[in-house]
Amino acid sequence: MDFSRKPPNAERGLNALRDEQTRIVRRIVIESDTPCVVSDDGRTLTMTAAACARLREQLAERGIDSLSIEADALSRNIIAGWSCADKAVSLRQRDLHETLGVRILVTGDGKPYTVPNILDFDAPVDLVYTWVDGADAQWQDERAHALAAVDTTLLPTAADAVRYSSNDELKYSLRSVEAFLPWVNHIYLVMGQQPPVWLNTDHPGLTVVDHAEIFANTGNLPTFNSHAIEAQLHRIRELSEHFIYMNDDVFFGKPVSPSLFFTRGGQTRFQLSTQRFETEVGRALPVDVAALNNSELLQVEFGVQSTLKFKHVAHPQRRSVLERIEARHPVEVATTVSSKFRGTNDLSIPSSLAHYYGAALGMAVPGDASYKYVDVGEESAQLNLAKLLWGKRPHMLCLNQVSGGDKDLERQRTMVTHYLRQAYPWRSSFERVP
Repeated sequence: MDFSRKPPNAERGLNALRDEQTRIVRRIVIESDTPCVVSDDGRTLTMTAAACARLREQLAERGIDSLSIEADALSRNIIAGWSCADKAVSLRQRDLHETLGVRILVTGDGKPYTVPNILDFDAPVDLVYTWVDGADAQWQDERAHALAAVDTTLLPTAADAVRYSSNDELKYSLRSVEAFLPWVNHIYLVMGQQPPVWLNTDHPGLTVVDHAEIFANTGNLPTFNSHAIEAQLHRIRELSEHFIYMNDDVFFGKPVSPSLFFTRGGQTRFQLSTQRFETEVGRALPVDVAALNNSELLQVEFGVQSTLKFKHVAHPQRRSVLERIEARHPVEVATTVSSKFRGTNDLSIPSSLAHYYGAALGMAVPGDASYKYVDVGEESAQLNLAKLLWGKRPHMLCLNQVSGGDKDLERQRTMVTHYLRQAYPWRSSFERVP
């Protein structure tokens, strides 16, 4: 599949697309005299089922299609939801319009609900990214110096350079967040060097957080251990109790609601894998070694153990759970934080331990989000990306490299970049205007 064709609207901002569609639909609503309640920004219309049926007919006559919004992107109070899309646009691109413009919501009395549904989660939810620029010269020098000082044998892949390569995934991940998670309260970007040149650091909904701001002991910096950085995320100032943690290689494929991540009572919904982690230490990767350490900690405190991995997705978190883990196990957390590279004594806290720990406390439960994973180092990667582009979109997807080592990196970079440009062609407000 050739991804080289430049996608439409590549230079147009998401808000510009939304504004244009809002003007068109508003004119049709006025001309057709459709009874409805219009939101302050004009992008949400609430009406009865009968009024919705008539309006959809009017829209179709004017060349505007309406696509059903899946229930997991709506409040439980909403009977049905529709979003507007240009009929001339291909099916794949129409999927992108689910939150690009006007949403039509159907309620029993045609009025917006004022009381939350008992199953809806409605507390503030922040989002935290960790990011590194593997091409930064100073970072490379510091990493080389740290490697030279290591006096033990590192775990397999613990210091592989390919883990730090970038295809501007963060840019496209942020595009997916702005389109499909408009309810996110604030985004924190945790890093140890200068932010990417394209990032709009003046955005009011984004805060760049330096590692030095969250590490209790800055003597452990610089670090090249993702487990160490993750173990300090709860120290971000003003971070909400409920937040989502994710890497830049995770993307959202369609609109979702906060209830995908949290129950009404605030329990986190984690995404279990069907795979068990490797228990033979000599063969285990860093993620497996950390999982073994997690399981031992659970046995000590709760008398239970864990055996299954978690999917590489966006991970919902409770800040108080992370704080309790550090308070109850300060030595284990400090050991993880002090390790320059992923090591034999690490805990993997927000991506694994916090889920099981929360479950033991009654603060976390299994979820059921749809998910796709593509190993871009596999020979079948291009076919799998094509299936993602043209097929049904999952809630979340991950583009990661496990196979292939550092072979054909340029081919992989081109393939991933072309996919992301077509899957997320709009410019988000988190990007500087060129």
